[in-house]
Parts: sequence; C-alpha cells; structure tokens
Amino acid sequence: MKKNYIIRFFIGKGGVGKTTISSLYALKMSMKGLKTYIVSLDPAHNLGDVLDVKLGDEPIKISENLWAIEVDYDAMINKHLKELSDRIKDIYGYLKIFNLDKYVDVLKHSPGIEEQASLEKIIEIIRNYGEKGKADVIVFDTPPTGLMLRIMALPTISIIWIKKLLELRIAILERRKALTKITGEKLEVTLAGRKVSVPVEAKEDPIYNELIRLLDEYSWINNILTDQSKTYVALIINPELLSVLEAYRAYEFLNKLGITTKYIIANKVLRIKKIPEELEPKLRDQEKALSLAQNKFPSEKFVEIPYFPREPRGLEELRNKIKYVELIE
Repeated sequence: MKKNYIIRFFIGKGGVGKTTISSLYALKMSMKGLKTYIVSLDPAHNLGDVLDVKLGDEPIKISENLWAIEVDYDAMINKHLKELSDRIKDIYGYLKIFNLDKYVDVLKHSPGIEEQASLEKIIEIIRNYGEKGKADVIVFDTPPTGLMLRIMALPTISIIWIKKLLELRIAILERRKALTKITGEKLEVTLAGRKVSVPVEAKEDPIYNELIRLLDEYSWINNILTDQSKTYVALIINPELLSVLEAYRAYEFLNKLGITTKYIIANKVLRIKKIPEELEPKLRDQEKALSLAQNKFPSEKFVEIPYFPREPRGLEELRNKIKYVELIE
C-alpha cells in the first residue's frame, strides 16, 4: 500500500495567521494533483470560516483533491477516556465491579488529558489517511504554540517513562517467578472478594503487554515526527519582536526533540511605498523584527507574506493568494 505521504505542521502563537497560511498551502498542494487533507487541531476553530464551509470531525470534500476536518475536542477527549477506561478494565478484570465511567467527567479536565487526546488524534489521522493511502499530504493547522509543543514532546517523554516502567515490571515478574519456585505453587491474590491468578511470565502479563503496545505506538509516531523526509514544521511569525522571540524558543525546543523546522514564515508584513508619518515607528519595529528573525534562523528558508487588508475567505479568494506560498514546498 502507498505510504509515501508527507506531513506539515503550521505552528505559531494565536493570531499570527496559521489557518490562512495552512489553507493556502493545502489548496496549492491539492491543485498540483496531490490528495490533501487539512486538519484543524485548534480548539478555537477558524478553518471552516477561512474555507467558508461548515466542517466537522469527518472529512468534508472542499474541492478536487482537498478535504478538511475540524477536530471535535469534546468527542476526542471523551473517546480517549473511554478507550483508557476500557484498557484498564481489560488489564485489571476485577475492576469491572467498579463503575469507572462515572469518573470520566472529572478526568476530562485533568492536566495532560488534552495533550494526550490530541496526540492520539494525530496518530489516528495519520493512520487512517496517510498509512491507508488516502492522502498524499496531511496539513495540520495547530493550536497555539505552548499546547502544540507539549503535544509534540509527548512521544519522547513517554518513551523514556515507558522504558523505565518496563524495567520495573520485569523486575517485579522476576521476583514473582522466584516466589513460585520457592513455594512450588501458583501465585494468587484476593481482590474484591475473589481470587486472582498473578502472572509471572512477561508474555502472560497484561501490564507488560500494554507497556510494550504503548512503546511501539509512541516509537512509531516519534519516528514519523522526526523523519525529515516526511515531516516538517513551518513556524509562523508576525513581524514583531515578541513573536520572533517566541518562535525561536519553539524552534530550539523542536530541535531538541529532533523535529525539523524547514520554514520561517513572516506573515502580515507591511510594504508601503509612501509611509504615513504615524506608521513610521511601526515599520521601524517591523524591520528590526525581520532582521532579528533572519539572524536567529539563518539556515531555515525565510518566506515573507504581505499584510492582507482583508483576510481571504472561500476558495476563490484563497486561489488569488496562492502565489504567496509558492516557495513553500
């Protein structure tokens, strides 16, 4: 099955124009004959507004070779918690006497749930559309920088934790095995009024097997995120000092994760021949910010996109602006 798809993440702080630029890029790739899926991961969805189409959690065909999705955050988190609850019940069968589902509403607001559910959604989209040959290009319009960086760090962090947990689990199983040799009997414990057999072999231990499953999944997505022939990040900035500095911190963080940043896109750049006096300070600050960006990111491709007096909306207006993303591969 065809798997030579590519993945693009457009990342930046709120309001820099991620949705517009990612939409322009997705439309451009679709017009080249590539099956392109653009996916909004931002809880404050703007993708449907830019495309001028009502979107949902399932792909909507926008034009030839172009589909769009706006992820339903509540449904995404509820699905994650339901699957988590089901896995816990499978691993700890005796917990079925407890009603774990009643805790779902509390857990959905727990720290880290949004990031974990978002990563699982990214994995689901890549598997459903990239791995199955439905997409040549997957474009992610992302939430603001901080949340997106936490999502992208999850595979690396989780792999470290799971490897340590596997070491501990193997040590526990070895000690159990030693006990069975000493006693000559199978290990059993009484939980919730019933006797439960305790596994001593890794292949029979549901916790060990679940850790291996998670390690395989996180390793798989980490390999995809760090494969520079398949995946890159485009950092979007506005020509402002704070925007540039935040983008540079994101760039350094992504570098540590081994994720490639290929483009720095300066959006909403003002180019005026006759400068009104009241705009002179603004344009001086803009030039300082652009100069700083080019110094901070010397090896990345730098793309300028002008300030649009009116944000493009709908396919016709987007097509008229495609020339501004022609340099973005």
